Amino acid sequence: MKKHSFFTALVIIAVLLSAAPASHAKVYLDVYGTTFKKITIGVPNFKGTDRSATDMSDLLNKDLDLSGFFITAPASLIDKELLNEGVEKQEVKFANWRSIGIDVVCKGRVQTTGNEVTLEAFVYDTLDGSMMLAKRYRAKQSEWRRMTHRLADDIIFAVTGEKGIMSSRILFTAGGRNLKEVYLADFDGQNMSKLTSYRSITLSPSMSPTGQYLAYTSYKEGRPNLYITDFDKKNEMFVDRSEGMKIGMAWLNKSTLIYSHTSGRTSTIYAYDVGSRSKRVLVQREGILTSPTVSPDGSRLVFVSDMYGSPQVFSKALPNGEIKRLTYHGNYNSAPSFSPKGDLIAFIAKIEGGFEVCTMTPDGANQRVLTNDHTVNDSPQFSPCGRYIIYSSMKGGVNKINVMLFNGENKKTLQFTNSSEEQPKFAP
Repeated sequence: MKKHSFFTALVIIAVLLSAAPASHAKVYLDVYGTTFKKITIGVPNFKGTDRSATDMSDLLNKDLDLSGFFITAPASLIDKELLNEGVEKQEVKFANWRSIGIDVVCKGRVQTTGNEVTLEAFVYDTLDGSMMLAKRYRAKQSEWRRMTHRLADDIIFAVTGEKGIMSSRILFTAGGRNLKEVYLADFDGQNMSKLTSYRSITLSPSMSPTGQYLAYTSYKEGRPNLYITDFDKKNEMFVDRSEGMKIGMAWLNKSTLIYSHTSGRTSTIYAYDVGSRSKRVLVQREGILTSPTVSPDGSRLVFVSDMYGSPQVFSKALPNGEIKRLTYHGNYNSAPSFSPKGDLIAFIAKIEGGFEVCTMTPDGANQRVLTNDHTVNDSPQFSPCGRYIIYSSMKGGVNKINVMLFNGENKKTLQFTNSSEEQPKFAP
């Protein structure tokens, strides 16, 4: 796609206290090109009588910076006159904001009543003073962070046409070498919950698309068994205790789990149906089969095999298509993951001693290296919108969770625990 700065399409002014529908969004930024110009946004402290107003505007600035689409204007750039002006359109001096290089300005008004906090947010284009977003948010005071994340996602939607990921949750494992548990946390590291407490090694967590089921491999009984927990019923509804290693989980749909099982010299990729508690073979052969992932439409399975001597990425049309090799460069390619848009596969390639995150199209073409830090990167996974890739990266001997745009730009390290963190996935 061509490089874009700002462009205008189908302009509809958002009405006060409501969001514009997706089909009428005013799109300013094309984020699917190989590169793009970021938007400079000003977020002065929200109006309000308590600390929460400042906390919300500070968090919004962090969210927008983390998104990769904005340059957030520092407070030192904004003079006192602009900081003190009102939030309504007639009170905003758009020419003054434009003169200091601000493309978009977000104004907010916060009111706290009892245990409830209300935020009214107004987002304007400083070029013509048009309103891009006007919306009221209400939540319990304890939920003010999530409310601010929702505003950040709505602003991202206003300028890109798609929601952001600031309201997302992340599933991952954390711990030491011989003790790993599964955790779930908000994207900013808050509201963390520990989903397993086995004091053992737990691997490959994967949550079903509706969030009802959690699948994982655990050594809690002494060997690597596969477990599926039903959150609705609060019980373990399936355990595979057969001999061998069960690892690499992905969901074909809301109730069908894909996983690999290696026993002796034979490996099998199964599809297990939670409802009927039955499983069927998708691929079986001697050697290693692992890391299964499925295209968004369920028509194609992608996996890793050593059938040609070293780990490489392969694909197979479901149910009975031929197996096709996708990677030929280098002697180690692994950990494939489909984009929800179906247009890209992320994977890991060994390059000059490091393990780097790469992408390719589903036919194996247009392979592109996104990281180049000569360390151990692993487990790349796309966000639900397909615009971000989350992955683990070893820094100073400890794995931490990173996120970047699908084109490799705007790499950031996320903050969760003080332990090593691995195998991250976006959770519903």
